[in-house]
Amino acid sequence: MLEKNPELRITVPEIKEHPWVTKYGKHPLPLEEDHCTIVEVTEEEVKNSVKTIPSLPAVILVKAMLRKRSFANPYETQTRREERSMSAPGDLLINQGSREGLKDPELPDVNEDETTS
Repeated sequence: MLEKNPELRITVPEIKEHPWVTKYGKHPLPLEEDHCTIVEVTEEEVKNSVKTIPSLPAVILVKAMLRKRSFANPYETQTRREERSMSAPGDLLINQGSREGLKDPELPDVNEDETTS
């Protein structure tokens, strides 16, 4: 099958009868004559098969919304400093300038140089 020379390469009918494909004759493939029919396509079906493509800006907008997983108004500007954390609970906002949004008021502050006993 991987032969570059088309004259030496295996043909499709030979592939269909190959022992590896048919499990050494146990599972032969059905004959084309029995299972293949010509499909008639009308001119109307051809005309209706291709629809107009939406405008490029609309496609870009939808792709951006899907990438952000957000269907909020894309024209509202949201500052980069205040965004929802994807791993935090829904009501937790993070200010990138400070880490205050990450603190849980019920947990004590811990510093790295403190030793635990």
